[in-house]
Amino acid sequence: MKIRRFTTRDQGQVKKLITGILANDFAMDQRAYPHSDLDSISKVYGGGREVFFVDENEGHIIGTVAVKEESKDTAILRRLFISPKYRGKGYGRLLIEKALGFCKEKGYREVVFHVSNTMKAATELCRSKGFKEKEKLDLGGVNIIKFALTI
Repeated sequence: MKIRRFTTRDQGQVKKLITGILANDFAMDQRAYPHSDLDSISKVYGGGREVFFVDENEGHIIGTVAVKEESKDTAILRRLFISPKYRGKGYGRLLIEKALGFCKEKGYREVVFHVSNTMKAATELCRSKGFKEKEKLDLGGVNIIKFALTI
């Protein structure tokens, strides 16, 4: 298992992993999580204070997490997904820790993460890392919780 930066050769596997998880596990939430960014990951997450990490195991992408700059002080944690076969084994925690380390290194003061209320494991993981619920949003019938962490 190795967490590393995304490369263009990962494009197909990453898109398949994320769209598959959304379709199979969170079909009702897909409206709130359009996947147009997955067609140009290097460009979308290519800023100097942005990154897209993949978790690779024996040549297969098993998890992802991204950091997107919202402002000078605030980063958005995005695309935290783990293959169903690898859930419950600590990979999500490792990915969040890698992303938070990146955020600290880049000088962010706050990290926000938006999660639907059906994404129970991601919600619990956020809380366990110290994220606090800040706001609830309704996006066309999808209930989104905004979490924030001061770092």
